[in-house]
Amino acid sequence: MNNNTEKNKPTIFYAKNSEPQKRSHSTQQRMIGRKDNFKKDSFQSKNKIRQSVNDRIEVFKPKTNKTVTEKLNRELESNKFKYGQFVEHDSPWQKKVRDNEQTPTYGYDEYRQRKEETLVYSENSCKAVFKHRRSAIVKLFITQDMTYQFKDLISWLVNQRLGYDVVSTEQITKITQTEHHGGICLIVKKRIPVTLFDYIEKNNGKNNDCVLAIDDVNNPHNLGGIIRSAAFYGVNGVILRQTNLLNSGAAMRIAEGGIEAIESIKSDDFVASLELLKRHDYQIVALLPCPIKSIKSIELHQINFNKKVAIVIFQQINRKLIECADVVVHLHGNDNMAALNISVATGILLSIL
Repeated sequence: MNNNTEKNKPTIFYAKNSEPQKRSHSTQQRMIGRKDNFKKDSFQSKNKIRQSVNDRIEVFKPKTNKTVTEKLNRELESNKFKYGQFVEHDSPWQKKVRDNEQTPTYGYDEYRQRKEETLVYSENSCKAVFKHRRSAIVKLFITQDMTYQFKDLISWLVNQRLGYDVVSTEQITKITQTEHHGGICLIVKKRIPVTLFDYIEKNNGKNNDCVLAIDDVNNPHNLGGIIRSAAFYGVNGVILRQTNLLNSGAAMRIAEGGIEAIESIKSDDFVASLELLKRHDYQIVALLPCPIKSIKSIELHQINFNKKVAIVIFQQINRKLIECADVVVHLHGNDNMAALNISVATGILLSIL
């Protein structure tokens, strides 16, 4: 039985390597792999196309026609064109030379700004700058209400191609750091002081001259009041150790533009400056705000002024300067008030010159 059953079984033949292999990936994974290969092949083919296109790019230099360039050069020379310049025309935006040679630095270089520029505010002070020293103006800030009063200044700024801003009162208050600005503020270049020797040489031909030598008056309001009285009575020069005090916005506001009419004189040694004035026939007069027992002085009505006078004013008594004086004057009052303000006393003295 066993032999017959084995003979009845079908015979199966296998070809070489035809046995079924174990599949490691599913059909979905094989399809994803085929898509990735297709993307790689397409990306590589695109890069090959791009490289081939880039390889074919060539740069050509345009040919220059000498006759055309020569013709253009002749036209430029005939029209007076130059590099960076334009032909003159009536446009307000044309590039032209300004009357003032100042270079605006406000807002760009803070150190240079503090060193070379200052703020001038209030109506009369700005009018005085525009009258005596308009070439020093850099920029204008003004409120809408004040534009009509300063229309000449605004038109001059437009012609000079200088900036001006119409701003609010709050903005000018921030710029000037004070509420007493009068709705206008100018950025101007500081004045350059002269030496006493240069001042004497400049005014050597004058028969009448008056100079103030202000010692130890650092309050800008007092200094501005002195300068206002000095300009009113025709003083020509002011001698100071720190001439930069005259550039204070508060001093210029109190002076109401009087600073622009007076020469600023720099002096480091007041004793030497007074001796130099003496040698040039100046009468040295020292002003005391009140009588002092230890200092010999005369009353105001007893003085006789010369044609050339140098008046010495000090906040605190300086013995060395008093010794240099030809005449010492005091103001006579009463027991109700010990002394006057230095700016008021200076105005009283200047009134009898």
